[in-house]
Order: sequence, then C-alpha cells, then structure tokens
Amino acid sequence: MTQSLDIQSQPIAYVQSDSSVYLQIQPVHPTIFFFRPPNDFYHYYVKCEEISNDTVAFLLNKSLKERNVQSNENKCIFYHQQQYNNRLYQVSCEIVSPFLVNNCLNKNILGVEFQQNMEQEHIVLTFDQKEYLECHLKKYLSQYLLG
Repeated sequence: MTQSLDIQSQPIAYVQSDSSVYLQIQPVHPTIFFFRPPNDFYHYYVKCEEISNDTVAFLLNKSLKERNVQSNENKCIFYHQQQYNNRLYQVSCEIVSPFLVNNCLNKNILGVEFQQNMEQEHIVLTFDQKEYLECHLKKYLSQYLLG
C-alpha cells in the first residue's frame, strides 16, 4: 500500500514576444513532503513556507555572518524563488532518521512493528551534503508550483 503525493495541475498563461498567449498546465505540489536526492542515503522532511516582502527586506538587512550561520547540524535552510509566479519560499530540510524510515516501511507495508532500540541518532549534514541537497531540490521544485 503506497501513498502518492496529491499533485494537481493549474493552467499558467504565457505571453510570447509576438503578443500571442498560450496556456501550459503546471502541476501544483504540496508544500510539505519527503524527498531523497539521487545517490543520497538519506530521506529529508521538506517544508516550504512562502515569505513576505517584509521578511525578504529583513533578511537582506541582516549581516552576512548572521545569515550564513545555521544552528542545527541536521537541517538545511535555503531560499527558492518560483520562476512561474516569482513567489519566494524558505525551504527547510531535515534528515529523517533511518530508524524511522525502517519502522514506517515495516509497519505500513509488512504490517509488522519491531521494538527497536530508538536511542537518539546524531546525524550531521556536511556543507557538501547541504549544497547537493539544495541543488537537487531546486531542480525538483522548478518543475512545480508550490501550493
């Protein structure tokens, strides 16, 4: 039993240089989902929150040093602009524990629950992992409208 993402389509009007208009159906994607980039061992819990112009101005006025500090080692935060409507989103990605993934698969697919040792895993995202995740997630999100 698998659950698919509820991705709907929304028409987008484009105006060409000769003033003709054409419609293209653009799929709408949920703003909270799980994602696993190619060749990555981890799944990530992704949350996209639209940010206002006030928030953008606040972020631009902060010093570079403050903007680049991330307090959580297992979290990646970046900003993404939708090319279709120019809306800005703060994208937060957090590693999903491999124990949680195993437990979820065992329970939901096999109907089996194991009492595994659920001690806290300390998973740290390296700078390269964050860059890789951001790159692939931006490519992925560019195919959809967030809604």
